[in-house]
Amino acid sequence: MGLQTGEFGKPELVEMSAREAEKIFQGYAKAKPSKEDAYAAARAFLRGQKLDAWQKDLVASAVAEPIQEMSGVTVLGSRRLLELLGSYEAEAKRGDLWRLTWHGLLYSYFNYVPSLARDESTQAGWEALRAFLERTWPLIDQQVGRELVPDWIGILRKEHEVLTAAPVEKYSRAYLRGETEVTDRLAADLGIPPSSWFWHALVLDTVERATDDTDAEFRGLLPRLLNLIQGKPGFRDEALEAILIRYHACKGSPQDEQLRDYVCQSTVWKNPKLKAAGIATAWNRVPDTVWEMVLGWVNKQNLEDFFGILAARNNADEGRLDFWSKYLTQVTWTRLVFGRDTMILKRENPNIRDLIAREEGAYAQLTGKPEVDAFMMRIGSYLFIEFSKKPNACYVYQSDQLPFEPYLRHYDGGTSDLAAGYNTNCALRIVHREGWASRAEADLRRLGISPDRPDVRRAVSTGAATASTMRGRNADTGVTVFRKEASASDSDVPSLRALLSRFPGALMDDLRKADGGGRLWIKDPDQRVALASRLEERGFKWANSRQAWYYVER
Repeated sequence: MGLQTGEFGKPELVEMSAREAEKIFQGYAKAKPSKEDAYAAARAFLRGQKLDAWQKDLVASAVAEPIQEMSGVTVLGSRRLLELLGSYEAEAKRGDLWRLTWHGLLYSYFNYVPSLARDESTQAGWEALRAFLERTWPLIDQQVGRELVPDWIGILRKEHEVLTAAPVEKYSRAYLRGETEVTDRLAADLGIPPSSWFWHALVLDTVERATDDTDAEFRGLLPRLLNLIQGKPGFRDEALEAILIRYHACKGSPQDEQLRDYVCQSTVWKNPKLKAAGIATAWNRVPDTVWEMVLGWVNKQNLEDFFGILAARNNADEGRLDFWSKYLTQVTWTRLVFGRDTMILKRENPNIRDLIAREEGAYAQLTGKPEVDAFMMRIGSYLFIEFSKKPNACYVYQSDQLPFEPYLRHYDGGTSDLAAGYNTNCALRIVHREGWASRAEADLRRLGISPDRPDVRRAVSTGAATASTMRGRNADTGVTVFRKEASASDSDVPSLRALLSRFPGALMDDLRKADGGGRLWIKDPDQRVALASRLEERGFKWANSRQAWYYVER
């Protein structure tokens, strides 16, 4: 133990050596065989070869490993899997199963990646493995005893729920309470890899539980949900999809700056304005109404930033922010165009630096007027160009007759592009002289553009205006999605579609008829347990004859 190097009578030397011995023991206690040897044993098993005792122990660590020479199939998808698990279980009951063999099966359990499953038999095999581990865990626990307990045994004694049919329920509830320590220890002591199904299930279950709460509770949980997604970015898109759809259903769905700023990051879903340019394709995951909600948030922020930061720097607001705020709910697209001076100022001005960062990938630059910035916005069939500094007018062009391309990266800013209306015909030219606002409002009415309704404007100014209000959604009742025990009425079909969108391959087949006949069917070729549990909560039943779920009309 190394005591010969020190003096007797110093217990710290004994303690240090004991800790070293414990570390060595823990390493051996969860040692895995050579990956190459385990892979070879799994390949031999799939080829129908008889395994010797050593190979039989080795294959346990590779039952979830795709075998390339066998077209990517796994032992989990083999017809002989149940026979193999049965032999392991017989050994466990006799007390002969090697503890590291059981640990190898536990390793395979957590290393399973559903997206790599080739057919439903693989998923069924994984379920069989989970059930085996749940049944045999008491035998392994008893075999280990209470002396020299490996870390992974110790954590399983406290957290055996990970082997049940609801493996993440306890931990998703803990996440919503802000408790992450247990999950962190699970990952460390059980060696759960970042790609494991466990994290996918945990993220989605946590998000889904949050979306089942009331509007106020759900919105209060958003910071924790976003923090969870940031820590597990591999499962980000499905979680964001559910969050955004649920947020859109909140009464009033007021702008949430944290949600807006996170989802609009260039490394996440990007600015929603880029969807039309075919760049931010992640926005195709949600309905247009949800995309328009976030787009409205971005447009409002752009308007405030341009006049509150850029134009204000030159004392050139002239009441323009208040004026254009009266048309805010009709703005369908915006774009900021920064001059050279603004790009330089980002080094020392945090507000400008944050503004440019928020617009990453969406903004353009002016090359001809270094001290000027420009603002583009589309209202109806017209595109408006405002400038940040006098004496520039506001030019209004018909969207289908622009003298420039709206998605260029650079503009001169003069009469060759953005201010071409100075020399050529444009739909309207607004000069900001005294009394300009009343004249501009009358001119806009002649173009068919009137201010927003007063009640909508008030909602916008208090932060409660939404794209859903613009589209006429019932702001008094709202819409609730992901509610348990939901009916299958027409109003709930969008909620069901949102649920199915998180399970690729699942389909809805609505065979209901006007006379009351027919049923609403849900087909899931992969027969995923997570989807099944959600459908059961909603009142669906399983039909063996059609291998599909149907809604039981009450």
